[in-house]
Amino acid sequence: MSYRALYRVWRPQTFQDLVGQEHITRTLQNALAEGSFSHAYLFSGPRGTGKTSAAKIMAKAVNCEKGPAPEPCNDCQTCRRITEGSLMDVVEIDAASNRGVDEIRDLRDKVKYAPTEVRYKVYIIDEVHMLTTEAFNALLKTLEEPPGHVIFILATTEPHKLPPTIVSRCQRFAFRRIALPEIVNRLRYICEAQSVEADENALHQIALAADGGMRDALSLLDQVLAFGGRQVDEETVLAVTGSVSRNELAGILRALANADAGAALERADRLIMGGLEPERLLHDLIHACRDLLLMKTAPQLPEVKDRIHDQLWTELAEKWSVGQLSAVMDGLIAYQQQMKWTPHPRIVLELAIVNASQSNSALNEKEAVPSDTVRRLEERIRQLEERLQAIQGQIVTQSPQTAGFRRHDPPQKASTRSAGASVQQDQWKSLLQQSDTETFRRVKQWWPDILYKVKERKITVHAWLVDGDPVMASKDAVVVAFKNKIHRETTEKETNKSLIEQVMQDVLGSSFRLITVMRQDWDALSDSMTEMSAAAEEGKDAGASPSDDVMQKAVELFGEDLVEVVD
Repeated sequence: MSYRALYRVWRPQTFQDLVGQEHITRTLQNALAEGSFSHAYLFSGPRGTGKTSAAKIMAKAVNCEKGPAPEPCNDCQTCRRITEGSLMDVVEIDAASNRGVDEIRDLRDKVKYAPTEVRYKVYIIDEVHMLTTEAFNALLKTLEEPPGHVIFILATTEPHKLPPTIVSRCQRFAFRRIALPEIVNRLRYICEAQSVEADENALHQIALAADGGMRDALSLLDQVLAFGGRQVDEETVLAVTGSVSRNELAGILRALANADAGAALERADRLIMGGLEPERLLHDLIHACRDLLLMKTAPQLPEVKDRIHDQLWTELAEKWSVGQLSAVMDGLIAYQQQMKWTPHPRIVLELAIVNASQSNSALNEKEAVPSDTVRRLEERIRQLEERLQAIQGQIVTQSPQTAGFRRHDPPQKASTRSAGASVQQDQWKSLLQQSDTETFRRVKQWWPDILYKVKERKITVHAWLVDGDPVMASKDAVVVAFKNKIHRETTEKETNKSLIEQVMQDVLGSSFRLITVMRQDWDALSDSMTEMSAAAEEGKDAGASPSDDVMQKAVELFGEDLVEVVD
């Protein structure tokens, strides 16, 4: 077969060719230049980042006829044969298929023999974490004190599975995910060398789908070329990778910015009916929000440099604030976690879109206070200040006897207006007075177990409850505060609430009522009750005074529920 895959044709042959791993190549080159290289190396990192390529380059560098040198010449017979894989003294072992103790014993018996053609016998053990425990034990002594003519290079994508006794005997190098701009630059270079016309947005999409792996990027480029010929455009890349076009993403985000859940759902439905996976759409939405967030907070980053000059994304970024993007991303990421466990990913996606639209609408209302409302409030405050100054002047110039001070009952109008709020506030006040610190501490301690038990019984109830946090407990009740209104309302359904209360009884050993509240309401209530308690204490000490008339004037102006006395 004459055709070779791009990742094989463009496999790095020198340390300089390795992309995005300068911290490793510089160290190895310095060690080679000084002749102080180790007898054992451990290369760890994600797939497609250059671990095996670096191992082969190292084998060439130590055995090059013009070396050992910081770079192999790739011209001598030794370098060429190592590249071809035909040199017997450089042994590449796949630990996934040679994982037993017998294979390692065979290797241990052979390492004592000197190399036949080159200076060093190099053993490259790929996916070394696949070896059995017995195989690792058989390798230990040889790895610790190998003959002077042997170099071991171990490569793995899962270093945490290696025994510490193996890791401690090696120099470890952690390969990183390759940055998106570096992948794009490498793809552009290869396309130019292959005489392929490539659109910049298309290369960006390939790099994004590769997720930090150069081999994955080259494999995708190979697939795109097979699909679309000698021209690489964004439409072809999207068809091959199953990603969402930037226009579609921009349309959904524009609808969310306008709090138009219907338009966003229509676009999502059209994409899913066209064959797009809900998981992929949610993934791309999160990354698009991230790009917008970086455009607004760190436009100098290379990753968003191209977006900055894109009019479509620039206009879209103007529709969002940093707070809105942050809140929407938090929600989407939470739903992405839920999507991993649900048999209905499309429903989770639709719920995520609706929730993002609602939360953005709430933020818009909170951030955009009408200017006329602000003016009315400022005017009302000014009038209050003038009237208070006038009243205080009368108190200073008149004595209580001449002024005829007497304590008035609160105006009926103000009492009526605040009656509804007072009833609810009294109920919460009673509940707060019954709060028990020891019970609350026990609830907080066992809350993870409660969530786990709920998840075992009904995973959908757990998905709603996990948004809440216990904020108070009494001897017979637990108060849980929610950030999201939908989560609270669903938890309040009778069947869901009964299940949670039953689990709390099983875990805590006694029955508790579940009381739910919105987080912002709870914070406001706690502050209000604290202020009322402090004011009550001050009132006991102060008793009636001439300032009561000032307070009554303020009540007449604003209403009893908006007046706070500050000394």
